[in-house]
Amino acid sequence: MNSLESQILLISIPFTYGFVGWVTNWLALKMTFYPLRFWGIPPFFGWQGIIPRKADKIGSKFVEVITERLLNVKDLVLKLDPNLAEKEILPSLEPIIQKATTQFANSIDPNLWNQIPAIIREEILLKIKRESGNIVKKVIKDLQVDIDSKLDIKNVVYRRLTGENVKIIVEMFQEVGGPEFKFIEKSGFIFGFLLGLVQMVFWYFFPLAWTLPVQGIIVGYLTNYLAIEMIFRPLEPKVYFGKFKYQGLFLKRQKEVSQAFAKIVSEKILSPKNILEELLYGKAAVLLIEEIREQIAVQVDRLATITKPVILASGKWGKYEEARLHIAHELTEATIQNAHELEGYIGQTLKLEEVISEKMILMPPREFETILRSAFQEDEFLLILIGATLGAIVGASQILIL
Repeated sequence: MNSLESQILLISIPFTYGFVGWVTNWLALKMTFYPLRFWGIPPFFGWQGIIPRKADKIGSKFVEVITERLLNVKDLVLKLDPNLAEKEILPSLEPIIQKATTQFANSIDPNLWNQIPAIIREEILLKIKRESGNIVKKVIKDLQVDIDSKLDIKNVVYRRLTGENVKIIVEMFQEVGGPEFKFIEKSGFIFGFLLGLVQMVFWYFFPLAWTLPVQGIIVGYLTNYLAIEMIFRPLEPKVYFGKFKYQGLFLKRQKEVSQAFAKIVSEKILSPKNILEELLYGKAAVLLIEEIREQIAVQVDRLATITKPVILASGKWGKYEEARLHIAHELTEATIQNAHELEGYIGQTLKLEEVISEKMILMPPREFETILRSAFQEDEFLLILIGATLGAIVGASQILIL
């Protein structure tokens, strides 16, 4: 190798290690999040992103954080006004009430509904509508008295972050820590370049090929380690060299991080839709639906006093019990199918995004840091080792190039 080639090689070392630092950090981040599912030949030959692989454990951590440190579910449910909930859902139930009531009467006798005077038909429909509203109010009040047996919030959070929903947990880290992950990626080049300057001096005096993979390991390890440290430390703003003020990037963005985290929780995890689905299809769904059905049946019995003379005159009283169960079923199903009408009201009333964001913003730095970092902190060392391994591979490839 002539003198010019040696000089070019020497000058290229900082840039080469800058590239090594960047590519190792970039790959390490990609391997942290992807693939979402195990790729390769299980159980050992392949890879799954660190966060997707730990989704169950991370999901459990977030269940604790969200339901015990950020939200008081009982207090939130008390914000719901049964009367306003009734007003939200009743308009969508009106046409179904009319149809079900007509079917109820005609199932006893095809001409029964028409035989009932118009003024009595209107009174029947008005009472069923009013009683349907009362049922909605009763369900809300029952929730407020005993929320734990009706709504498993912990289950909602866990299911929305694990299994088929593992991508949400990845999106959460990427959106909440987006700038920090970009910093890790970009800082790889800066730290790698600076370490490359040291390697340049070392190579000038000791041009030994075997040092390249060793230096690759050091660069890959240190670039990831320094980047993570600069994200989370120091917790409080600190002055260095009497002039430069610095605080961990994640802590410095506490307000923005809190808002992003709260938005994801309120829209993708504890959204009104997910809450209603848990109520209607979760652990207490059978009991809740049965309660609604029983209440409707009770109201139908009350209304029977109005129609009893006509039913008796038709000689069809024997069919009443069957028809009563049918209308109870119809109106129960209608209430469930139209429960989505409450989504907007629940969202506006609970204001989960605002509640979570405010609590997180007011947290002391150490407590705030643990909300996201504690979920994957034990895997940070694995992330650093990935960087070191990739650095070794790049360093070894330099031997072949040289």
